[in-house]
Amino acid sequence: SPNQVKELIPEFFYLSEFLVNSNKFDLGKLQISNQILNDVQLPPWAHNSPEEFIHTHRLALESDYVSAHLHEWIDLIFGYKQTGQAAIDAVNVFMYCSYEKAVDVDAIEDPVTREAIEGMIQNFGQIPSQLLMEPHPRRQTHEQAVFEIESQGRALNVFQNLTHIRAFFVEITPENDKLCDPITFISIPKNQVRSFMQQGIPDTLVTVSVSGVVGNNGWQPYDKSLSSFFTFERDPTLQTERNRHIIAAPFFPSLEINSRLFAVSHDAQFVFSGGHWDWSLRVYSLIKAKMISSLIHHSDIITCLTLDSTGSILVTGSRDTTCVVWNISSGDSRNSNNINDQESSSFISPAVTLYGHTSAITCLHVSTELDLVVSGSLDGTCNMHTVEHGVYVRTLRPIGDPIINIQLSTERHILIQTEKDDTHLFLYSINGGFIRNRKLDYHVIDMLLSEKHIVLAVNHVTSSQQTNKKLNKESARVVAARIIIKDMFEMKTIQTIRLHTHINCLYFTKDFSHLLVGVKDGKLIVLTAEKKALAKNVIKTL
Repeated sequence: SPNQVKELIPEFFYLSEFLVNSNKFDLGKLQISNQILNDVQLPPWAHNSPEEFIHTHRLALESDYVSAHLHEWIDLIFGYKQTGQAAIDAVNVFMYCSYEKAVDVDAIEDPVTREAIEGMIQNFGQIPSQLLMEPHPRRQTHEQAVFEIESQGRALNVFQNLTHIRAFFVEITPENDKLCDPITFISIPKNQVRSFMQQGIPDTLVTVSVSGVVGNNGWQPYDKSLSSFFTFERDPTLQTERNRHIIAAPFFPSLEINSRLFAVSHDAQFVFSGGHWDWSLRVYSLIKAKMISSLIHHSDIITCLTLDSTGSILVTGSRDTTCVVWNISSGDSRNSNNINDQESSSFISPAVTLYGHTSAITCLHVSTELDLVVSGSLDGTCNMHTVEHGVYVRTLRPIGDPIINIQLSTERHILIQTEKDDTHLFLYSINGGFIRNRKLDYHVIDMLLSEKHIVLAVNHVTSSQQTNKKLNKESARVVAARIIIKDMFEMKTIQTIRLHTHINCLYFTKDFSHLLVGVKDGKLIVLTAEKKALAKNVIKTL
């Protein structure tokens, strides 16, 4: 109704479950039609989908139109247009008793008058406290924000200019190296400790190869003097085979070595690894360049592990069908270099064991903010437990095929990849509500999930047949790879980036400014967005 002027609660922009009567409460009937009340009746444009209704609301909230007028709403509710002549000019006046400090209810002695005033306040509501006495500045549009980032010399978010992506190759192993050692794991720890004297030096970029070679490289995300917008300093120990640092424990022979077997502590001190023949969780010190701890808690090989966003929780999954939540002590990282090898296991200890699968665990994701551990298994189930106490929450059963990869977004979405005869992607809400699925006609090697996008690494082999029948048997095989970027909600392909070598792993740097791709020939491919050429009128409005 046009007479109903009410603001939407936050749930309208992120929580689709509040629109569904999932508990089947008896909400009664309509007085006129006797229609039973149940789920919220949605407008036609939502196609009877609560998820699409919330998604559309979120897009509207984050649109440039709202950005251009948001300051006007702030001025009316909290700003200079709340009271005075500015409020009168804006037709923003209300019942006098709704304003803060207009009436002191406690000072009214007459109970009838007091009850009347309280009734008016309850009926008309209360005006919030006035916070601003001057007009609120206008929020930047998307293009203005992009221009400011470029003017500061910083790299753009890759998703801000998907049509103009540039690729740069970085040598990890020398070209003349006889042994090609593909990179299978990449990480740039986000809480690297810096003293006052160390400010400005490159961050640590950790790489691990298929054979367990650890690289302690340098990385700076942008540099105004370079056209590539980044600086990479290769670990000198990678130059020669004799000087390379290798995780000591051998991996299980038949196990595929992938990025899910490794994690790096947020202070760039330790590498955690699984997949070892003795079922152990190994801790490798990047400072000492050697393994400092071996912990055995599982009864079979560790097949995957992951760290939470705080760096204090590590979760491992195993062929023994269980997951173990480990606590990592948050001691003074400056003293971490002095840990004795005999005492090195004291800073990490098992806390909770999670059960529920009937086959090997293949993938994990953990979020302490949501108090959630999500695990996928070859049995085709995705189990969800709480982090703190290990309480079982629910099980998702997408299709019954083995689950290969799981990603959990900051926007409370779970993306599941299953693979058997065909590859499928399934998108769920954090509360287990099914949103969408897609069948893919290609094999996905690795997968990343951002707030709005899905990034897939795809390797495929095509046969180029010669038109001449005599040359059909001599057809050349060309190996190619693609990075496919999809819209998360619709799962429609937005952009495809073609590469000419196999992909092993994907990794996003902070703020999604660079996409790092580990490839088969031992190189590291860095993808970043080119600068945009903005119109003059955009610059003038800044």
